[in-house]
Amino acid sequence: MRRSFLLLFAALLLVGCGGREATPKPTPTPVIVEQWAVAAEVSSAYAMPDWSARRLLGEPDVEGCVDDPRAWASARGNGLETVEVRYAQAVYPITIRIYQNFGRGAVARVYLLDGQDEAHLIWQGTDEGACPGVLTIDVPPVGYLSSAVRIELDESRTGFWNEIDAVALVGALP
Repeated sequence: MRRSFLLLFAALLLVGCGGREATPKPTPTPVIVEQWAVAAEVSSAYAMPDWSARRLLGEPDVEGCVDDPRAWASARGNGLETVEVRYAQAVYPITIRIYQNFGRGAVARVYLLDGQDEAHLIWQGTDEGACPGVLTIDVPPVGYLSSAVRIELDESRTGFWNEIDAVALVGALP
């Protein structure tokens, strides 16, 4: 009887498994999006509404290396400044693009903010590109979603205003 039970159990096990291998599920292709800021806060602004934080919103609209009221500029043009931009969707960040149209060279550090608004340094250095230009920062793989970027500027490096027209966040949707 015990032997019959074991044979019956083995037979059911084989029938249940069907002898087939599981079909692997394909890995989904991530959806990559490029976003433009929908909100911004700055440590100072040259004027209102021109050169204000709201000038950081949306896609770039300034052409050339020019002083333009459609871009953000700090109040003094010679000290430490902070820009924080927020986006509509949290993503796994891939790239940040900072569109500068005047006084390039003051960007000192760039941070990503995670879901708890904890800042993670992802770039530090000297932006030595030509004006106008885009500082492109490739983000190393991170294990958190982000919908905000903080940029620290040291305008004493250039001794003049740095104007930022727009900031793009490129990333994979969760």
